[in-house]
Parts: sequence; structure tokens; C-alpha cells
Amino acid sequence: MKLSSRNLDPALNTIYDAIIVGGGMGGLSAAIYLARYGLKCLIVEKGKGRSLWMQDLRNYLGLDPHTPGRNILNHGTKQALDWGADHLRGYVEEVTDEGETFAVRVKVGKTESIYPVFRSKYLIAASGIIDNLPEIDDMQNLYDYAGYTLHVCMICDGFDMWDQKAVLIANSESQINAAFVLNWFTPYISVLTHGLCAVSDQMKQKLAEHGYPLYESPIERFLGKNHKLHGIKLVDGTVVEATTGLVSMGSVYHNHYLKGIAGLEWDGENLITNDMTQTTHNRIFALGDLKKGLNQVSIAVADGTLAATQIWRNIRRASPPRKWEENLVKS
Repeated sequence: MKLSSRNLDPALNTIYDAIIVGGGMGGLSAAIYLARYGLKCLIVEKGKGRSLWMQDLRNYLGLDPHTPGRNILNHGTKQALDWGADHLRGYVEEVTDEGETFAVRVKVGKTESIYPVFRSKYLIAASGIIDNLPEIDDMQNLYDYAGYTLHVCMICDGFDMWDQKAVLIANSESQINAAFVLNWFTPYISVLTHGLCAVSDQMKQKLAEHGYPLYESPIERFLGKNHKLHGIKLVDGTVVEATTGLVSMGSVYHNHYLKGIAGLEWDGENLITNDMTQTTHNRIFALGDLKKGLNQVSIAVADGTLAATQIWRNIRRASPPRKWEENLVKS
């Protein structure tokens, strides 16, 4: 059921089997499996997740390589709803472990907001990350290329940068090191810091030894047409020729609502999980970018399947068996 501020009452009186924080690829996969297992689940989706910005999903089995992420999300949301999942647009602010249930406080509505609290036996954290992008005066200019010829994932899109003139936009020396991996796909790399970090003499020497120019002036604007990059103009007037680029500036993790819960083991901002995506808290599961491992759509979708299946196994094993009463022998 599609929920909104106008029809929340039944959901507020429901103890869900699982609440899924995040309606991206992993969260929707979990919801579809949970619903088909006959379990009651609620997806809380904040919107504008990482997969929404994918303009072409070129490396997912069975899909046209020009399929945009938003199409998959729209289809997956409809599929989850059709199987019986509940779906709410909102922002999870806080999760409290009450012992047998979790209390999940959600902000609904950007203006005149309300803050309903939902309850569930299990929690699936699938709220993901968002990549940091360089801030310029005209951000729409950047968005014209982000996800098209300006990428954030080398594993996803390295092939599409093959032997092209590329810029690597980095905000620290550790991120500049991505150049020495990107060179598997192309050696024609210019490194831009957008004025965000100092570069040591050792790193400058290493870049020079590889033939990679370094530009430390901030970016003024991206140049090109019809989402196809052909260069970047810097504030100092320099124009760096490039037909593609990789932004390597780290990410923001949407995991704040888990920080107050005892019993979770972290590796930096990633949650430690077992083979079924179960965290060190036995009723919390973490999917995709929130757990330690590879950040890929294919991984997140599989994670959703694993989490939903383990939750079903737990609930099934604790439930009485269903019997064909009419065929029972009368004593």
C-alpha cells in the first residue's frame, strides 16, 4: 500500500515483520522477497538515492545498457507494492531498540512535517550513500554531465572511460591515488583538486613520473554539449581538455539512525555483516553500500534477497507449523 500523511493510522497500529530503511535496489529487492514470503514489510524511502542518478546501467545482466536507474526503481517500487509491501516517502530520523521491536521515527513532509513512529521485529538498513561532488556556482552545469560522461564509480564505468582523455577530481591525497588505478582504463589522466587540498612534493613527483598533469585551481564550469563532456574551465582561466571524468571525493553515509544502537560492529562507516547480511545485532541487517564490501547494484540486489530470506527463516522456525486440520486423525 502506498502510504502518505493522510492514511498512516493502520500502519501505526501494525507491528511489521521488517521495516526497510531505503527504497533503492537493495531495499526493493528485500521488500519483494519479504512480501512473497507472506511477511509484512514497510519501505521508508527518502528519495534521490545514489541509483537514481545512474543514467545508464551498463553492467547489469539482462537489462538494456541504456536503462536509467530511475526506471528500475519505479518498476521495483510498483512490483513491491503489487506483492503487498507498504511504501512511504519519508526520512528516518531515529531507531530505538525496544527489545522485541524497533521503534522507527520518520519525518514525513518537507513542510508542516509530521513525525510518526512505526514498529517492526526486524530492521533492514538499505539507506546507502551519496557521493560528494565538487561544488561550483552553477550546480546544474555539473548535473548536466553527472552520470553521463562524469562518473563516480570506476568499477561501474571504467570501461566507458577506456583510452579517453579523463579528469580525476579529488579532494585529498588519498583520493588522488585513484589515478594509479584509473590508468588501467586510460593513461590520459589530468588530476584536479578543485582547490580543496594541498598536494605534497612526493605526490607531485609521482604524478609527474606517470605523465599526469596536476591542476590545483578551483573548477569554474564543465564544458560540453548534450551531456557529453569536452573540457573543464578552471577559475584561473585554464581549460583542461577531457571527454570523461571520475569524481573521487568520498561519500556521505546515511547511517545516522543506527549510531545509537548497541551491539553493532563497524568498520569505519560500514557495518560488519555475516554471509546473510546480518549485523552483529541479530535483528538488524545491512545491505549494499552500508555494509563492508563491494558497492555495486548487483551486490545490493543479492543482499536484499539474502536478508529477506534469513528473516523469513527466523520467523518460520519460531512459528507453529500449519496443519491440514480436516485430515488430522481424531483420537
